[in-house]
Amino acid sequence: MKLVRWKRFTWQTAKLPPLEQKLPAHFITRAATREEAKAVAHVVITAFSLDSTWSDTLNQFRDRLEMQLDLAFQRETVPAIVITHGPRIIAASVLNTDPDADSNLISGPSVLSEYGNRGLGTALLHASLKQLGEAGLVQAAGITKENSTACKFVYPKFGSEGKACEYAPALAET
Repeated sequence: MKLVRWKRFTWQTAKLPPLEQKLPAHFITRAATREEAKAVAHVVITAFSLDSTWSDTLNQFRDRLEMQLDLAFQRETVPAIVITHGPRIIAASVLNTDPDADSNLISGPSVLSEYGNRGLGTALLHASLKQLGEAGLVQAAGITKENSTACKFVYPKFGSEGKACEYAPALAET
């Protein structure tokens, strides 16, 4: 089995700076509805499946990820933040408002590959952190693979603090 290195990022939600670069008007950022659970899950799983940095790890935690997605839509007031292009959900970030959770960003910003490199991941992270702050979290956390796009380009933003961590997503409790 390949060694996977994980990194845990934390943000102080009260110190979240404003989003500097706004998205074009044809992209809408909003809370997901419970009726959109399947569409959100499809976007998240598709984004992970098509990202080569996750190909060696996805099978280890796919079942847990799908379970966490389902739980978020059952328990959270705002289960996810999505970005739409017209009626289509093209990016999603599933949330966990439990202050004791290893990660409050269940999926992290997940963007369909054909919409990559447009600032959607950054905008989605900002909206997710803002929503977690509004839900009462003083500090939000997200865990990702050390070599992932999120680790390199998205999670270091907005005053985060990143540290290497031990994480076993296939074995973690819900």
